[in-house]
Amino acid sequence: MNVLKDYNISFTGLKNGDHSFDFLIDDKFFHSFENTRIVHSRIQLNIELLKQETMLNFQFYFDGEVDVECDRCLELITHSIQFEEMLLVKFGHETIEEGESILILDEKEHQVELAQYIYEFISLSLPMRLTHPDLENGEPGCDLEYFNKETHDDSLQGDDIDPRWEALKKLKKDN
Repeated sequence: MNVLKDYNISFTGLKNGDHSFDFLIDDKFFHSFENTRIVHSRIQLNIELLKQETMLNFQFYFDGEVDVECDRCLELITHSIQFEEMLLVKFGHETIEEGESILILDEKEHQVELAQYIYEFISLSLPMRLTHPDLENGEPGCDLEYFNKETHDDSLQGDDIDPRWEALKKLKKDN
């Protein structure tokens, strides 16, 4: 079953004027896209459509949260999502994107596929670098114990050093 088809809006049977659509953006939605940074999501999406004779005006209202991996410690962090976007759909002889928020749709089409736009709007709303917020004292909010030398695997510590490394260390000391 194609989860993304649930995010298509058929406009041919709609009268001119305002229309409202509500969607839940959950894990199944993001798992339909490759290489997504989002692990879990709970986002309410309200779409207000103003249908006119020559165009469709979509207003997207996002509200919720997503879980993403921290870029520093790889633990999951929750990031709040609350923003608005707009998509203007005009009609023409072929389907092309004219800009980041303008779509020319073939006049033979009867529905608009919004899943890719929804995915891009949410992905672009996230900061480039996703990390735990810093603590009050300015320290990173991540659990960085993994990076401390004391917590590394004991097999990597001690006197069991590969003889090839010993030979390289000897060369370094000789210089």
